[in-house]
Amino acid sequence: MKTQHAILMEDPEFRRLLSIEALVAEASEVIARLMAEQKVSKADLARRLNKSRAWVTQLLSGKANMTIRTLAEVVYTLDAEVKLHAQPPSWKMAGRSRRARALLRKHILEGVNLSDELIAERRAEAAREFEQRQ
Repeated sequence: MKTQHAILMEDPEFRRLLSIEALVAEASEVIARLMAEQKVSKADLARRLNKSRAWVTQLLSGKANMTIRTLAEVVYTLDAEVKLHAQPPSWKMAGRSRRARALLRKHILEGVNLSDELIAERRAEAAREFEQRQ
């Protein structure tokens, strides 16, 4: 008998959406990490970009459409640059991390929207890191 996780991972549309949301979460995490490392607040970043604090909040939450150009601009403003690389999807790779499997199982069993929860978890981790550095 297949688990709910195995059944969902057989669905190409689910895998596509999972891949997209994972990249969005990773991009937000990179920005939040750079902000934490440099002790840059959302308001500070907004001023540097000539944007509103609300725009920065939406960008970090995954609610705003972050283009590659926007990602590059924000990261450059934080004195860094983005380097991309492609790899086989994590679901195809043998020995997937226990954390990823546990996260999927948790969300599937609870019926929580995986992408929203993943983004929320990434934001919470970044906020904890930021607070620890303060």
